[in-house]
Amino acid sequence: MTTNITVLNSSGKLSDYTSLLEDTIGSALNKISEFFELSSIDITVSPFQKGEESPSGLGGYALSEHRVELLVDCSRSDIDEVIETELLEVLAHELHHALRLSFHMPTGTLLQQLIMEGLACHFEHSVTNGKPSSLFKDLANYDWRFGLEQMRHLLETTDFSLDKLFLGSHPQEFPKYAGYWIGYNLVAEYAGANNANDVDMVGLSASCFLNVEST
Repeated sequence: MTTNITVLNSSGKLSDYTSLLEDTIGSALNKISEFFELSSIDITVSPFQKGEESPSGLGGYALSEHRVELLVDCSRSDIDEVIETELLEVLAHELHHALRLSFHMPTGTLLQQLIMEGLACHFEHSVTNGKPSSLFKDLANYDWRFGLEQMRHLLETTDFSLDKLFLGSHPQEFPKYAGYWIGYNLVAEYAGANNANDVDMVGLSASCFLNVEST
């Protein structure tokens, strides 16, 4: 596994956490490599822009199959604890996105987005030994099948609102993180029915997880 870890710290905001970040990322990579062989990955870490912080204190993006960015809320007094307890699931999620991108899977339609996020959430669950995702703490009673039916007319289109379906901008219609929850359950259902694991599923077409023609 060839990875480079770079803490982007021109602001000095990460100075107190650099060693902790490097050690925790290294431990997380060792755990993740038990599932997937990762290669040619640059992991960069930077502070959140003011006003864009995640409620959890950590965030991330897969910018390409070779680059993942982690974001840290340095204004939190408990950020060292957050790094120790939450970084593994955030990094696992984003590295799974990067790995799926290496299969050159399309990501434009709603179904493709649901499955991309669902696969990454499922991998979080695997790599953390079944720890519930922090995204789902308020969704245990949300009927994902009902939500899927509400979205069904949009599944094959690129004309959908990420803010509405995934990020909760219209909570009267879809709770926050509904799209992640629906995607996770579609993947978990497929995995159970086909005795499939995360390695088996990472390169599958989104249409495999639902009886919908691939676009």
